[in-house]
Amino acid sequence: MSLLIRNGTIITQNKKREIVTGDLLVEGNRIKKIGTSAVDSTTKVIDAQNKFVIPGLIQAHTHLCQTLFRGRADDLSLFDWLKRRIWPMEHRHSEKTLSASADLGLLEMQLFGTTTILDMGTTRHTHRIFEAAKKSGVRYFGGNCFMDLKKFSGPLFMSTNESLAEVSALQKKFHKPEEGLSFVLNPRFVVCCTDEILEYCAEKQKIEGTRVHIHASENLDEIKIVRARTKKNNVDYLASLGLLNSKTIVVHGVHLTEIEIKKMAKSKTPLVHCPSANLKLASGFAPVTKYLKEKMVVALGSDGAACNNTMDPFRELRLAALLQKPLFGPRSLPAQEAFDMLTINGAKALGLESELGSLEEGKLADIVLIDRNHPSLATVENPVSALVYSCSGENVSDVISNGEIIVRNKVHQKFDAGEVIARAREAIKLLDI
Repeated sequence: MSLLIRNGTIITQNKKREIVTGDLLVEGNRIKKIGTSAVDSTTKVIDAQNKFVIPGLIQAHTHLCQTLFRGRADDLSLFDWLKRRIWPMEHRHSEKTLSASADLGLLEMQLFGTTTILDMGTTRHTHRIFEAAKKSGVRYFGGNCFMDLKKFSGPLFMSTNESLAEVSALQKKFHKPEEGLSFVLNPRFVVCCTDEILEYCAEKQKIEGTRVHIHASENLDEIKIVRARTKKNNVDYLASLGLLNSKTIVVHGVHLTEIEIKKMAKSKTPLVHCPSANLKLASGFAPVTKYLKEKMVVALGSDGAACNNTMDPFRELRLAALLQKPLFGPRSLPAQEAFDMLTINGAKALGLESELGSLEEGKLADIVLIDRNHPSLATVENPVSALVYSCSGENVSDVISNGEIIVRNKVHQKFDAGEVIARAREAIKLLDI
């Protein structure tokens, strides 16, 4: 299929961060040309007059299994939130309710311009999330969650052997990067994972190159528990296992020591910043400006709907930029650096910067169109400023993922929104939460 996006303001995010007015031609699943294009009658045309054309947004940390818990775990600190609400609710999931939760989360994120996610599943039924992702057309990285240390895993405990059997089954069936599905190892955090399973992750990563996705240093109480058990800080402990490298994605990193920051930067270990979740759970303020100064790769994620409570990447983007200014001054984390976190840095975190994160000829066609006719955007001359400080997911009009139109004129082309919402409401009743 050929697709021409005509006469838009194209925020390329290429190395020069060029912004051009013109056309973008897609052939198959790749960007063929940026600039004026002559096309034949078989080419589908989208008029992008008065629209921003941007790379597909990459949310590098999500929890689709928690979408149905939105508004049911408010005003709690991390461990109360997990023990009293999240873990018991995740434990209640059936295959049916988990499918409903995943569909609702994907519907929301895709309507708001997200084309790629790194997701952490729960301990059981994770095949339903992969199935939902395949149906939606999103580019999905994820897998089952490891919680094999019984003392700290509550009702979600799953033995090491059971967890690894699930890994084998899911990876064999769903690891199909050419189809947009990639299996990732997901030890939830050191607190609830045995040394055995963390060592397994390190070994599998070393042999097969499998990515590892883990929360770390989100909360001070968490750090105390890890230190009591390992005699090390979180990131120091991961380093001792051989898990600090470009294929381990560390989420949160609110409370890193100077030594840990240096280790992450030197090892090129990417960090995912989730500012809304850090604020809502009273975890603290991640000093992202300091991390970027040390040349760390920092991406963005909404985290789960139960600790955000929205999956709108633009809200996360704006908050990330604003939070650094009281900490480091008004010039800290300017709009361009913030927008990088949601695009090219997200691609770098997943090792896909040669394919995603910018609009360049030859790259995969993950593209989002933003309607500039809303009063909040109509008069902003600087496109990147408009995207970071003035835009919301509601301004997204069209989403193309891997060359396929997923959202057209704000209507999802894969999901019936009314049916997805109805199933989600019924699933909440089944969960009895």
